[in-house]
Amino acid sequence: MSDVRHHLSPRDRLDLLCWLTCGSLGAYYLNEDWPDATFHVQAAHKWLDRRSREADWLSVARLSALALEIARRHAAFVETDWARDAVEEILDTDELDPQARLLRQVLADCETALADKRIAD
Repeated sequence: MSDVRHHLSPRDRLDLLCWLTCGSLGAYYLNEDWPDATFHVQAAHKWLDRRSREADWLSVARLSALALEIARRHAAFVETDWARDAVEEILDTDELDPQARLLRQVLADCETALADKRIAD
């Protein structure tokens, strides 16, 4: 297995933002409170390690803050059966299902947020 790590592509940035957003929703669902910075750093590094990617701390911090903002907009989702099922699946499998309704809605917000060049840098 190669130890080579690649910088985040625009698609990687979108996927990581979705991962962090859904992770925030999962933490909120489980704990009824929003996760702290440590949670986001650990979640980001887990994602980066699994995909052999690297990102500087400022990029992770920006994406984490944005993920929390997006997750808060979707907080009401965890009260619905369909979203709770999606969150539980993410928690159980540690993967995001691209066909899940929750992910499609979160993904749209993530794409919109990253379209703002000030955030994507």
